[in-house]
Amino acid sequence: MAEKGNEADERLDELYREHPEGFVAGRNELAKEVRVAGDRDEADRIKKLRRPSVAAWLINRTALSSLEPLEEFAEASHGLEDAQARALEGDDDAVADWRAAAAREREANAAVVETAADLARDSGHSVNQRALELVGETLRAAAGDSDLRDRVMRGRVEREQSAPTLGVPAVAPTRSRESRSAKRREVALAQRELELLRDELEDATAREERLHESVKRTTETLRAEKARLADAKRGTAGLRRQVKAAERKAGSEADRFG
Repeated sequence: MAEKGNEADERLDELYREHPEGFVAGRNELAKEVRVAGDRDEADRIKKLRRPSVAAWLINRTALSSLEPLEEFAEASHGLEDAQARALEGDDDAVADWRAAAAREREANAAVVETAADLARDSGHSVNQRALELVGETLRAAAGDSDLRDRVMRGRVEREQSAPTLGVPAVAPTRSRESRSAKRREVALAQRELELLRDELEDATAREERLHESVKRTTETLRAEKARLADAKRGTAGLRRQVKAAERKAGSEADRFG
């Protein structure tokens, strides 16, 4: 049964790799085959799988076709998590590491999004900018959610997720000097977070502009291909008419001399 389970997993990889438009039919067919093979529990589990959204499909296709950018993003996320923890514990030397780790994670996130867009185009599907933005948002959410991160890396995401914003840790009420010290630390952390968010906004704006240009180029290419298809259809229709006319003429000549 383990071998059959591996085969089912490989079939599921194919389902999650391909565009969601064929997911339900493929899932139902696979569930039927698994049930016929005698594994009712696995068949029931497969039958309950939800069709992925477009953003989820983009992540899944990347994980199942080009995992390296996601591995780099996961490594960058772990680095950012470590730097944040050290900075929030009062390690002043970790602040610079925090900024560098945040920049690295943003770059890794953008690389995954661009890879996903390229893979979608290679498969013959165009995607809108909002779907690509949701890919980035889901990756940020996965950075702080081990279960979601596991599904991202395995290519088993069903829906996009929202990432929580960075928060300043709550400080328990204390007396006099400790309280004032905690407040100063809280203000300093808030200022650090503001600087990081401003940097992230700048990078996100630049990434949005790049993706907008990418979508624009894709749209122009699609428009040109549609025009070529229309020309091909007209040419085919004209040739069909010529063939029919030639057939009629040949038939007439045959009757005439027959």
